[in-house]
Amino acid sequence: VALRAHGKMHKCTTLGRRQVELGAVGLCCQTVGEAMAYAEAGVRDLLITSPPAPWGAGKIAAIAKSGVNIAVVADDAGQIARLGAAAQAAGTTIGLVVDIDLGTHRTGVPPEQVEDLARLAAQTPGLRYRGIQAYLGHLQHLADLDARRGACQAARQRLGALVGELTQAGLKPELVTGGGTGTYVEDLASGVFNEIQAGSYVFMDVEYEDCGAIDGQAWPFAQALFIATSVVSARHKTHAVCDSGLK
Repeated sequence: VALRAHGKMHKCTTLGRRQVELGAVGLCCQTVGEAMAYAEAGVRDLLITSPPAPWGAGKIAAIAKSGVNIAVVADDAGQIARLGAAAQAAGTTIGLVVDIDLGTHRTGVPPEQVEDLARLAAQTPGLRYRGIQAYLGHLQHLADLDARRGACQAARQRLGALVGELTQAGLKPELVTGGGTGTYVEDLASGVFNEIQAGSYVFMDVEYEDCGAIDGQAWPFAQALFIATSVVSARHKTHAVCDSGLK
């Protein structure tokens, strides 16, 4: 199982390159802008994990044209058509990963619609169908460990069945990518994911510390980034206002 560390966590090219040097196959990017920055910094294998805005197709094609192995998720036929047209216009190929919604309800198509999009991606000139993404964001911070494990098992069963359905349809996914820091033990043991998108492990944060590791043991990762902040107003008895923003 490969690690494709998520670059949205640190947004730092130095750390991203270090992760690749230490064995990550590449980086995830949340936005086209992140992908551009990591590509310019020399990271040669990238996956954009959110469907790109219409203006992003040409920029993604330019990254692919530069020699970077780049793939992008899509959850709509229009996105696939735009990406294919941009790749053809640039004389290059973009990897296409179908985004699946297994409960986060943010992006992604229901499992029953995946085969149609995968087939469209495989048939679209300029694109190379790479596989499927199932990011279980809604499970990462579940404090109840039994609930987190149970939800992971249910998602794993549905995802495994979907991989089988796609394989029977001649659309076997090269990539089954997803998972995260909060579920990584279950993700690694699933036998379904072959690529994990964990990102928060690099610095960690108090939310993960509060909810605990999914195996019930101490986290093998430590909080490694701290922010110096100042109180700018103390007018209220119940709270103070500081200048560090919100996480």
